[in-house]
Amino acid sequence: MIIKPYRLRYILNLALVLLVFIISCKSDVSKGLDTFGDQEIDAITNQINTDPKNAGLYYQRAQKFYEKSAYDNAILDLRKAMSIDSLNPDFYHLLSDAYLDYYNSKEALNTMMKVLTIYPERVPSLLKLAELKYILEDYDGSILTLNEVVRLDAQNAEGYFMLGMNFRSLGDKVRAMNAYQTAVEMDSGLTDAWIILGEMYEEKKDPKALKYYESAILSNPKSMQALHAKAFYLQNHGDIPGAQKLYREIITTDKSYGDAYLNSGLLYLETDSIVRAYEQFDLLTGVVPTNYMGYYMRGVVNEKLGKKTEALKDYESAYNLNKEDKRVQDALEVLKNQ
Repeated sequence: MIIKPYRLRYILNLALVLLVFIISCKSDVSKGLDTFGDQEIDAITNQINTDPKNAGLYYQRAQKFYEKSAYDNAILDLRKAMSIDSLNPDFYHLLSDAYLDYYNSKEALNTMMKVLTIYPERVPSLLKLAELKYILEDYDGSILTLNEVVRLDAQNAEGYFMLGMNFRSLGDKVRAMNAYQTAVEMDSGLTDAWIILGEMYEEKKDPKALKYYESAILSNPKSMQALHAKAFYLQNHGDIPGAQKLYREIITTDKSYGDAYLNSGLLYLETDSIVRAYEQFDLLTGVVPTNYMGYYMRGVVNEKLGKKTEALKDYESAYNLNKEDKRVQDALEVLKNQ
C-alpha cells in the first residue's frame, strides 16, 4: 500500500505528538513519586531506585500510598510489583482494595478472580472475595463463596460471621442468628458478632440481649463499641445511672468517642440536669467539631436557658454541617422568626 505524502506527514506529526505526550506523562509520574513529600514514601522510593526489581519495595510503597488515599499511585506500584512477582496473593488483595476505594468495583472484582485462578482453594482470598461481593450487595454470590470457605475449613469462624452478615442483609434473621451464634462458639473473641447478636435479641425484645452485650465486653474489655452497646441498652431500659457510669468510663478511656458525650448529655437532659447536659454537648463540639449534633443539642440547651443568640449560632453551625436534618431546619427557622 502506498501512503500519500500528506498522509505520511500527518502520521509522523501524530506520532511525534504522542511521543512527547508519553514522555511528559512518564516524567510527571516519576517527578510525582520522587517528590511526594512524605518521609516514609520518599525513603522507599530511594530504595527502589537502588533495587528496581524488588517487588516487595513496590508493595511497601503501595501500602503507604493506599494509607494516604493516593490510590492511583498505589495501583501503579502494585501493577509494577505484580509484573515482577505475579504469584504473591497479598499484591492482589491490596490492588483490589485500591480499585474499590478508587470507585472501580469491576477491576476490584476482576483482581480477586485472578488471584483465585492461581489459588482456587486459598481461604483468605475466598474470604476477601466474599467480603467484596457483600460490599457490592451481591449477597447470594457472597454466600456461595462462603459456602466454599466452610467446605474447605469447617471451623472458620470468620466465614460463619460473614454468612450472618449476608443473611441479615437478606432479611433472614433466623439463619443470621444461627450463623453468628456458630461464629462466637468457634471464636469467642469475635466482639462484633456478640454485639450484633445483642442487637438482634433486643429487636425481639428478648432480655437475653444484655448477656450478649456483656459477652462482647468480656471478649474485648477495651472495645468502646461493646461498652457503648451495653450502655445504650441500659439507657433504653431505664437504668440511667448504669448507662451514665459506662459513658463516663468510655470518655475516660477514649476522649474522642463522640457518641458517649452525646448520649450522656441526652440522659442529663432527661433528668433535668441542664448544666451538665450543656457540658457534655460543649465537650462534643470540641472533641468532634464535625459532629453537627453537638452544636444542635448545645443550641437546644442554650434555648432552654434563654440564650437565644448563642442558640441561633449553634443551630447555624449545625445547619452548615448538615442541611438535611429537619430538626435542625425547624429549630433554626423558628428561632429566626421569634
